[in-house]
Amino acid sequence: MKNIFLILFLLCISSVDAQQKFINVNGTSELVLNADQVNFSVQIKVIKETLAESKKTNDEYVNQLLRLLKSSGIGSGDIEVSPLTLGKNYDYSGRERVQKGFYTLVNVSFVLKDLAKYYDLTDKLTRNDNFEVTNSYYTLSDYEEQNKVAYQNALKAAREKAEYMCKTLGLALGEVIEIDETGNAPVYPVPFNTRTKENSGIENPFGDVTIRRSIRVKFSIK
Repeated sequence: MKNIFLILFLLCISSVDAQQKFINVNGTSELVLNADQVNFSVQIKVIKETLAESKKTNDEYVNQLLRLLKSSGIGSGDIEVSPLTLGKNYDYSGRERVQKGFYTLVNVSFVLKDLAKYYDLTDKLTRNDNFEVTNSYYTLSDYEEQNKVAYQNALKAAREKAEYMCKTLGLALGEVIEIDETGNAPVYPVPFNTRTKENSGIENPFGDVTIRRSIRVKFSIK
């Protein structure tokens, strides 16, 4: 008897869910902001006859780089030095793989916050063959705050879109049922959604950082 009541109860719930009206919409947001920082990754690799020689020279080059960064106004809190990687160095003699000395490798990453020093810093880096810039990219000092703004704009865009569609069909928008993050929005405009470009009209000798967010929101409708 209990099982019969349970089945009937579940059937009632399923019937109510099936009758519930809802609308799914995607809200998108794009912020285009002037970068105010540059992240760099520099690799220092030294090959010598012995590991001891390689490490000693590598230590000297790392210290050279740290002094260079300090002279450019980059604080220790904005610099990260990786643990030392070392091993046998191999080369090819014809088709044969042969060992030729030992290598040590260190990666140094840092953030340049004063973009006025960008050209002077990059000139210094390029004049020293011991340093290899393996990666660099623009960033924002307030990225987390701007990321929140992008999400908020995407949610507002989703509601605006749902309200517009419901109004057109003579319906009333109800409560939020579900919210899902759907990843970065496409770069082209989406109808009835908001694309926000902040400061993009200001000339910037460096670059921009684009933050795109897309949110799917499920609303009940009346």
